[in-house]
Amino acid sequence: MNYRQLQAFRAVMDAGTVIGAANVLHISQPSVSAHIANLEHTLKIQLFVRQGGRLAPTAEAYLLHEEAGHVVKGMARLRRLAADIQQLEAGRLIIGAYPALASYALPRFIGAFARRHPKLRLALEPEASVRIAELAASKQLDIGLMTMPVIDPATTCDLIFETASVCVLPAGHPLSGKQTVEASDIRDESFIALGREDGSRQAVNRSLDDAGVRVETRFEAHYSDAACALVAEGLGVSIVDKFSAERWRGTLVIKPFLPYVPCHVYLTRSRTHMSSLLQEKFEREFRVYLEEHFS
Repeated sequence: MNYRQLQAFRAVMDAGTVIGAANVLHISQPSVSAHIANLEHTLKIQLFVRQGGRLAPTAEAYLLHEEAGHVVKGMARLRRLAADIQQLEAGRLIIGAYPALASYALPRFIGAFARRHPKLRLALEPEASVRIAELAASKQLDIGLMTMPVIDPATTCDLIFETASVCVLPAGHPLSGKQTVEASDIRDESFIALGREDGSRQAVNRSLDDAGVRVETRFEAHYSDAACALVAEGLGVSIVDKFSAERWRGTLVIKPFLPYVPCHVYLTRSRTHMSSLLQEKFEREFRVYLEEHFS
């Protein structure tokens, strides 16, 4: 029993004749008759009796008709879904991302990606990098995006992007006129540091130490977006990732910073995870997006 046999059965039931069924299905009359004969042979049930040039359904045919309709509709939906999957239109992705990425850059990319794939279903889960690694290891995420590498035999972890952190200043700040803010420029500035567990804070501290500069850390913010909010209040300056800074463009002054403070994006997933075609395309295009907008 196959899809075409069930289609022919339903068409004959509805049309009452082989000719009518052939016209509906756009196939020949012998093909319709062959499908019906093969279905009867498979089921070992007589489905029709010829009466004056028409096919009269048996009682057994009426019993099968409704269920056959469900099967045919279900198989048609399955075929459409398979076509959508093949054309990368349908699928579900669960993505975990560290907050700086999840607050601005990733949603903007997802917006454009989703418009190109209208049947996409996606869950975005902002989490700390360590938590993202745990979720990826337990297969609760399809893709994990972290700011630092986490070594776990249950996952893979690849550096997919690196760029420079930037200095954010309140509007009208005296350093706004400089092309590049250097570590020595912020020596006497009120400084807004990131949380002590944030890997970016450690990178900033190393860069300042290498430059022989000590800053007055008056305020701390757990997330870089919160640090930008404090800068916007005129409470000091900060060194943050480009992703968070971009969200505040037009409100804050954003300047290149020296010495170089790296900002990373690592991609992790379960080592046994099988990526869908849609996921592979998402990952490829997200890398291109980062290169084009944040290099």
